[in-house]
Amino acid sequence: MERTEFYVISFENTHSAMEAQKILRPHYSITVIPTLREVSQSCGISVMLPEMNQQEAIAAANSLGMEKGMFQLYFAKGDKNHRQVEAIQI
Repeated sequence: MERTEFYVISFENTHSAMEAQKILRPHYSITVIPTLREVSQSCGISVMLPEMNQQEAIAAANSLGMEKGMFQLYFAKGDKNHRQVEAIQI
């Protein structure tokens, strides 16, 4: 079943996405997904944070220790045909 609400982190480049996976996987339940088409200004790999509220998602993003311009946290709502994606300020 497709998730209809989730947080996702997109990355400036593939190296940052791969590094984030290594950092997040031991501590959080994450899923690596193709970057949402609504978020086209990043590399092709994103990390979905499927079972988190906003505070938890922000904490996960901040745990990366990356410069702010290297990633962006988003909240996605809706199915793949009618999805709304909003950037979350950290």
